[in-house]
Amino acid sequence: MSFFNSRLRYALCAAVDLAMQPSTIACQSREIAARQDIPGPYLDQILSSLKSAGIVKSVRGAGGGYNLARQPERIVVGDVVRAVMRTDRLFAGSEGEEPPPASIAWVVRDVEHSVECTISELLDNITLADLVSKKNGLDDALSYMPAL
Repeated sequence: MSFFNSRLRYALCAAVDLAMQPSTIACQSREIAARQDIPGPYLDQILSSLKSAGIVKSVRGAGGGYNLARQPERIVVGDVVRAVMRTDRLFAGSEGEEPPPASIAWVVRDVEHSVECTISELLDNITLADLVSKKNGLDDALSYMPAL
């Protein structure tokens, strides 16, 4: 199973899409779905998870939709990952008894923990604002390319 499955990719695309919109205007899920080519009902489930985690907020009424709940500089990719996975653990490790110290199982669990810490640190150091900046840089670079 891939860590970056379709649910996580869609969640990150939706979050970055919201980060690129004016914070004063709520975006409807169908608009996000159309811009990012995400199936509508699937996006609604993802936005519900992001709302439960405090990443997005919903706005009711005629101009309703979704906004980020915090500034893009204050939302890290790790927040989105944990919201979609609905756990703080990135990998499904063995729960229950601790393996005996110095056993092979202990060594394997230690490696799993080290990998999880490294990936968590990386995900917690990339903000939505960083991803918006990267997208804007790509757009700028493409705008300078001559038509082929």
